[in-house]
Amino acid sequence: MGDSSKAVLLVLCFLLAGCSGSDDLEILGTEYRDPPNAPGFTLENQFGEEISLSDFDGKVVVVAFIYTSCPDVCLIISSNLDYVDQNLGEHAEMIEFVSITIDPARDTAAHLLEWTSARGYEWDHLTHERGSVIQAVWDDWNVVVDAGHIANSLPPEEAEVRFAVLFPDNSSLTSDNPCQDPFNLTCFEDGGDFASSALIDNSGVHYDMDNGTIGNWTSNDTWEWNLHSWNISNGAWELVEGEISGIEVGIDTHLAWIASNANISMIPLGVDCNGKGWVMGTGSSSHCMCDEGWVRPGDDWLSCVSDGTSPNSSNNTDPHEESLGKYEIGHSTVTFIIDKDQRKRVAYSGIHWDVNDFLQDVKTLADE
Repeated sequence: MGDSSKAVLLVLCFLLAGCSGSDDLEILGTEYRDPPNAPGFTLENQFGEEISLSDFDGKVVVVAFIYTSCPDVCLIISSNLDYVDQNLGEHAEMIEFVSITIDPARDTAAHLLEWTSARGYEWDHLTHERGSVIQAVWDDWNVVVDAGHIANSLPPEEAEVRFAVLFPDNSSLTSDNPCQDPFNLTCFEDGGDFASSALIDNSGVHYDMDNGTIGNWTSNDTWEWNLHSWNISNGAWELVEGEISGIEVGIDTHLAWIASNANISMIPLGVDCNGKGWVMGTGSSSHCMCDEGWVRPGDDWLSCVSDGTSPNSSNNTDPHEESLGKYEIGHSTVTFIIDKDQRKRVAYSGIHWDVNDFLQDVKTLADE
């Protein structure tokens, strides 16, 4: 065979699939059969900077879903990533690491900065102050955060607290008020600020508790105003001792002034059906009409709980359903390796994987 024929054969070899070796890469993790494009995102890192996946175009990107309050699983993943980061050698310039929280309520940028600094982790740890933004990232990445964890982790962007008044004639007033700072789980400066906003600003009802007056009603020798708070566990209003100004108002704080001579069963509930339904009836006959996917638990007529079919439920989800399946996060986790073309190439589910296998896969894709 002449030199020119050998040259043509060599060119054809590199053009044909598999001849160059690009289709014969040895991948040790779970490889995507037909690599999809990695969903883009723009989140905030521990320094308060906006970080987008597109910032790393042309590089291999490791994307891990973690949360810092995780006592075991996520600590192992972060430690493994640190090991990989420290052992990249000449490949270091071609590889980036990104950790995305599944607990934005606690993993604020400030907390992530403190946490990463204490451990010497220098890569981007991402969060967002709006839970809906980070929820969309989970959805795009086929990451299913278990329903219980979602309930505890997403900042309540639209959380409301209720202030109610039950007058001597058993008529009532209800004022639902958005929290001023739900991300930090606080709503008002104190109970007094809450009352002023709820009654005067939102309801147009003036009051003077030094004179015992709310609206057109002023207490006298036969009755008085009593301050109550809503006990979520018991589903009932309970008498509060002390001044209203001494009450801290969080996302679960609901208050009421109730006339001592009124029928307390006539006052509206402190919260309607856990926010997952609406109340039908009044007094002892009141009960929740729960939203689709939610049911009343047992004999508790004033609550709604998931029936296992709501969008946030992962009861029927296979944590690793083929290579394009969904991954359950919470008591487990998943770490992706994205190639230079920003495609999902490899997934490592859980924590029981070999860190050196992961390191090898990262290097392999960097050399591709």
